[in-house]
Amino acid sequence: MRNGSLWLRIFTWITFLSALAAFPCLTAFAARTGPAEDVYASLKTRLVRDGFSRQQVAAAFQPSPPPMYKLVSQTFRMRESQLNYDQFLAPSEISKARQFILRHRESFAKAESLYGVEPGVIAAILLVETHFGSYTGKTPTLAVFTTFAVMDQKSNRDRVWRLLAPSDRERLGREAFDKKLLSRSEWAYKELTALLDWEKRQKVRPESLRGSVMGAVGWPQFLPSSLVGYGVDGNGDGRIDLYNSDDAIFSTANYLQGHGWCEAKFPSDQEAVIWTYNHSKPYVRTILAIADTLKGTF
Repeated sequence: MRNGSLWLRIFTWITFLSALAAFPCLTAFAARTGPAEDVYASLKTRLVRDGFSRQQVAAAFQPSPPPMYKLVSQTFRMRESQLNYDQFLAPSEISKARQFILRHRESFAKAESLYGVEPGVIAAILLVETHFGSYTGKTPTLAVFTTFAVMDQKSNRDRVWRLLAPSDRERLGREAFDKKLLSRSEWAYKELTALLDWEKRQKVRPESLRGSVMGAVGWPQFLPSSLVGYGVDGNGDGRIDLYNSDDAIFSTANYLQGHGWCEAKFPSDQEAVIWTYNHSKPYVRTILAIADTLKGTF
């Protein structure tokens, strides 16, 4: 994942679990409005204008993903400060990470040889992000990005605003609320274009992908832009599948190398690299602490 701006990567699987506990049924947020086709009209026009074929755009919106206004509103309630990263430092979790490295020692050895990234840091990320694929998310990825993308329209922001609790509206203020959703709209549009690029490269139907409530997919929870930029076919089957252990290991290593891990000689440099993966100081500290504990596993 790095995948993103300040707020993007705070939504790892533990965020989603916390959100699920507080807000049931996150994936059932289809809007009870008129035809979704009308909601996405300007978005589809923009995609065609930016170079995607009418055929590809039409196929991506057939059927059109229901806009998930409720989900957008509830992302304003999620807080990084609520997350408990200490749970991953428990001996039982460290033991699971060590066993994972030993089970996949060949892939880790090859990845380290190619990318110069130690097994411990890769395993730490896969542990914290999805517990080695156990919690990758069930939210339709295409619907996440299309819904956030249409937040450039005031009518859609108005819908989300009305869904907020009065206390949240008072806390946020309408001006700051609009500013944040306009920023997220631009982010989502860029990720949507990356997702459509990925469809052309890998022949993967975008509507088939499921992931986090912020659109991250696979074991390492990559956003589409990171998938396009750093996804690797680790097992040599001709496909890049981040739900496959080998591809997840190689892709995570490739991401870290691409963000300067091999040149990170001091702890502060390593922290800066992990920060690009998730803009959270507790996350960064936890990943490096796990990686340090796993040193010498094989």
